[in-house]
Amino acid sequence: MNPRPAAAVLASALALAPLASAAATPRPAHTIVRPGDGPPLAAVELWFRAPSIGFGDPRVGIAKLAAESVAASQGREEPLAALVQDRGGRLSITVFADSVQVSAVVPASAAEEIARVALDDYTRPALTEDGFKRARASVAVEAAEAQADPDAQLRTRLFAQLFAQGPDRYAVMPTVKQLGALVFPEVLAFAKRAFRAENAVVVVVGVRDGPKLLADLGGAGNQRIAEPVQISRPIPGPSPVSDDSIAGPALGFAFAGPPIADQRAATAMDFLSDYLLNEKTGTVARALRSLSPAALVSGQFITLHDPGILLVEVVGDASDAVREAAARAIAAVQRPLDAATFQRAQRAYIYRLLHDVQTAQAKADNLGWYTIEGATSYAPFEGGEDGEYLKLARALTPDYVAAVAKKYLTHTPAIAALVPASLQKKAQAEDAK
Repeated sequence: MNPRPAAAVLASALALAPLASAAATPRPAHTIVRPGDGPPLAAVELWFRAPSIGFGDPRVGIAKLAAESVAASQGREEPLAALVQDRGGRLSITVFADSVQVSAVVPASAAEEIARVALDDYTRPALTEDGFKRARASVAVEAAEAQADPDAQLRTRLFAQLFAQGPDRYAVMPTVKQLGALVFPEVLAFAKRAFRAENAVVVVVGVRDGPKLLADLGGAGNQRIAEPVQISRPIPGPSPVSDDSIAGPALGFAFAGPPIADQRAATAMDFLSDYLLNEKTGTVARALRSLSPAALVSGQFITLHDPGILLVEVVGDASDAVREAAARAIAAVQRPLDAATFQRAQRAYIYRLLHDVQTAQAKADNLGWYTIEGATSYAPFEGGEDGEYLKLARALTPDYVAAVAKKYLTHTPAIAALVPASLQKKAQAEDAK
């Protein structure tokens, strides 16, 4: 599923360039426009295939800083963020390991205007030193917030343990030192390469006149995205890591899973993620409820080009007992569930899946994500009841799901624990008694 954590949706006050005519609007590699059948809200999203660490030697945070710098450098009487707000909407920027997302949720009547402004401005980046400095200050605040976010810190440590190389090995948000090392010329060069039209996917969901907007944006496109996928290579047998962190106590597991090309196996991993990690009914959550009532369980299967990643996160307790209980629950799914249990779990999984993609933004998020990853038609709601994803979800069997779990969840996972220094000292004192 789409790995868009709420903590990663970072609103930015963006100032962008003057609106060009519709005829001059650059044509992106892909344009997807879908009508709305719910509230009169539309989601307008731009996605760019761009590694968060840049195109050469790793430069942690360069994609985030470049996206903010492009926005802050543009001269417009009314910034895009203010324009979106004036239209009753909101704007956000999210950076993933291999992509950048710009998203605006607005009333449907404003979708055409916002789509043209965003596409024209982002695909004609014009950075200034002043905009770069203002963006750097904004990113510094967000980076400080990420230091106290257990989800962000767990992912940083887990991915560094799981991958030997590639953008997934690195955090998308820089440290203060890493941010200070990024200089204007390299950020400008990254922006010009990453945010060009032929590297862009535009998604608009909820618009009233879809064919007109699609034509105005240059048509569907369906061209190859300019930048190739940056492959991250897992480390065989990663070692556990335990760090002092203000974001703790927290514990996480990360397993390398099937690539998006293996859609049947990826769908089985989505089912397993729901079965294991749903905060109310998941077997990991149930296993920890009596052992550690304060512990909060979350996680997801992140559908990626290669490999996908199953994340398991526990916030509030990083003890060995919690680690062992979570590991037992994960091991249990490597045996087929009985028919009645499986059917109940399958119905619940499909219900929650459909429930979670009801809004225009959720649909746009999934369309953008799966298109960037190379499988637009696999987006969960595409094609309705006869879509690829739902057909695969309904066709899952206990034996097949167990076989997928056995294939991918028996390998040594990356394991990370965040333990505040005060708790470490307390544990050491108790061990010394």
